[in-house]
Amino acid sequence: MGLGLLVLAALAWWLWPRDPFALPGRDWSVFRERFVASDGRVVDTGNGNISHSEGQGYGMLLAVAYRDRATFDRMWDWTRRHLHRPDDALFSWKWEPGANGTPGKIGDPNNASDGDLLIAWALERAFTAWGDYRYQSAAAQIVISLFDKTTVDTYLGLQFLPGVIGFEKPEGVVVNPSYYVFPAFAELATAFPAGKWRALKDGGHRLLATARFGKWSLSPDWVLIARNWVDLPADHAPEFGYNAIRVPLHVAWQDPASPLLAPFAAYWDSLPATQSPPGFVNLRTDQPGPHPALPGMLAVRQLTLACVKKAKITVRDIPPVDKEEPYYSASLKMLTKLAIHDRFAPKRN
Repeated sequence: MGLGLLVLAALAWWLWPRDPFALPGRDWSVFRERFVASDGRVVDTGNGNISHSEGQGYGMLLAVAYRDRATFDRMWDWTRRHLHRPDDALFSWKWEPGANGTPGKIGDPNNASDGDLLIAWALERAFTAWGDYRYQSAAAQIVISLFDKTTVDTYLGLQFLPGVIGFEKPEGVVVNPSYYVFPAFAELATAFPAGKWRALKDGGHRLLATARFGKWSLSPDWVLIARNWVDLPADHAPEFGYNAIRVPLHVAWQDPASPLLAPFAAYWDSLPATQSPPGFVNLRTDQPGPHPALPGMLAVRQLTLACVKKAKITVRDIPPVDKEEPYYSASLKMLTKLAIHDRFAPKRN
């Protein structure tokens, strides 16, 4: 075989792995080049180039999946140096870059519990991958703070507060269903056994089964849990949209056979085949939003429909990350591939 053919063969292997469940290296190269700064800051290109604990968690989780320890350590170092809160083991959710050469700063000192959970999950997976107990020790401290400061009892059982401050109100508790990252609950429960993990999973499942709105019975981005009922909170848009798209992803990632996936599949199946799904739907009026769903949202749709219809799906079935995709779309697409890899790849002895 000539040198040119060898190069082409190597390139084909890198772009399109022979194993249909392998995570494609090109995706990680594009993500790292476009969204990870040299110091480890993950940049949300669709949101004013801010950084947040969610992005650091997603980036760290993907770095472990691709066995890129150097990038993982840079992300973890930046997260600790710039987002760590002084009074607990959690992280400020928002960091804003400076303008005209001025230093960046914390834009909101409150935490985002999903970001904290993702960081802890990534650290525990890093410990499993590389055996460094410092990762597991840090994950344990985050878990302790999450249990202490972001769990609350409701009539639906134990729930996961979106942050330490601002979500317990006189009329009830406001929660975000997309923050219930069920595969993270399961893996962290194995590493750090505690009854609260089972209670959070059960409470989350009751939340998803109860808090369904609109003619398609979809999960909203935000929910008010009152004394003995649920509602759409008045101070949040009543949408199934850019937050709640992660609900079926997290459910499918943990249990592809879950009946909780059925309403999402029915909604997407109800749309005309020639129509691109909207980025959101208003759950009070059932009206679609004006913009089409991001490519990453379509990846979640593809996984959900495959699970409900019991159709075969592989990592290769999800399109590659495009160099023009914004951060959130690329993240959803790569997380969907990781979920497929975790749940459907044949297990090797």
